[in-house]
Amino acid sequence: MKRLLLLPFLIGLIFISCEPVPEDLTTKVVYNFSINSKEWQVHTDAAGLNRYYSCSLPVSNLNSNVYDDGAVIAYIVMDGYQQVLPYIRHYENSKGERWTRTVDFDFSDGAVNFYVTNSDFAVDSPGNMDFRVVLMW
Repeated sequence: MKRLLLLPFLIGLIFISCEPVPEDLTTKVVYNFSINSKEWQVHTDAAGLNRYYSCSLPVSNLNSNVYDDGAVIAYIVMDGYQQVLPYIRHYENSKGERWTRTVDFDFSDGAVNFYVTNSDFAVDSPGNMDFRVVLMW
């Protein structure tokens, strides 16, 4: 009976010991971006619905090495605080209107793209926003 109880433990130990050893990310580059309200580009579908805003920024060190073997972390910077993206907050105004704002990002070789979507698909530009992007490889 004791041997049967020991068997799942040993199998689990074998699988845990077979995990790859993490690589050290020894190089780090930090970029700070300020996007003003005029830089946001509006996007909609063919019917003019599903509005969101985006801004694409060049990042010289974001190459295939970072893309394939590194890490990219982005933050929104507000009032002296940093929040890792995606940033999702719920809002309400004095008229009782409610909406959710989502700020997220993606990246490709040489660029990072920031996106802002309001759940009410408001026509208003997102305004000025500050971001911090950290590359590690």
